[in-house]
Amino acid sequence: MEEFKYILIFGLLHSLTYLVFSLGFSLIFGVARLPNLSYGALYVFAGYATYIFLTQLGLDFSLAVIASTLLTATTSFAVGEFTIKPAMKFPVSVFITTMAVAYIFEEFFRIQMGLRPVTLPLYSGTTTVMGVPVSNHWLLVGLVSLLMVLALLLFLFKTSIGRAVRAVAESWEESMRLGINPLKVLRVTFLLSGVYAALTGILLTPLKALTPGSGWTPLFTAFAVVVMGGIGNVLGTVIASLIYGFTEQLVTYMLGGGIARVVPLVLIVLVLVFRPHGLFGRGE
Repeated sequence: MEEFKYILIFGLLHSLTYLVFSLGFSLIFGVARLPNLSYGALYVFAGYATYIFLTQLGLDFSLAVIASTLLTATTSFAVGEFTIKPAMKFPVSVFITTMAVAYIFEEFFRIQMGLRPVTLPLYSGTTTVMGVPVSNHWLLVGLVSLLMVLALLLFLFKTSIGRAVRAVAESWEESMRLGINPLKVLRVTFLLSGVYAALTGILLTPLKALTPGSGWTPLFTAFAVVVMGGIGNVLGTVIASLIYGFTEQLVTYMLGGGIARVVPLVLIVLVLVFRPHGLFGRGE
């Protein structure tokens, strides 16, 4: 029974963090119909930026978070504008250029920060949930992640810009007939995805110390979640995040963390074989 409680609590907390990170990745994937393989590097960029603002510039934590989030969003916009948008008609080029950008970032991080793991301040203390002690920082991560998900859903379904994003994700041609400029919408998604990558990186760095290559694991997780749920499908991303988070925790408990790291790749293969458009995706 205790094991079931552990899997339930941490499965939910992990699912929320995967969902937040995957939603940012899904925004670009859904609108551009191409994955941004440098997205994981933005996660690392935000963590390192916050660390520098705190330790070298002496900023207050809240100011450091705001500054690094804005800087990451701007970087995300620049990456999208100069590597994704010009090559959208050539999918292979986008794969190559965004992967190259990811490795450029990684090498830059290695030169500037070295290989020593970097962390951020942890929200201290523990709280007992259903008889299971849970770090207060994990509870903070879960709460902020939930608020970020709700904020994005409100944006997508209750604002004109959000509805335009959904329209472009459905069809560029149909959205243009409605008077929507898909390229402007794409620029919005570049900024938003940067914000979500940044906040996820800042939230998780106290729990999972950063190294220059730390962005690849969350990138593969986001890829698995988005493919499994259906590209551009918000509900699908939500459900896929839950499936992934609980599956990972169950596998970790039963077989160990090493096997659990293979879960994203296994899920991608299974979904692409049996549901090429994802659980909730639709064929073109």
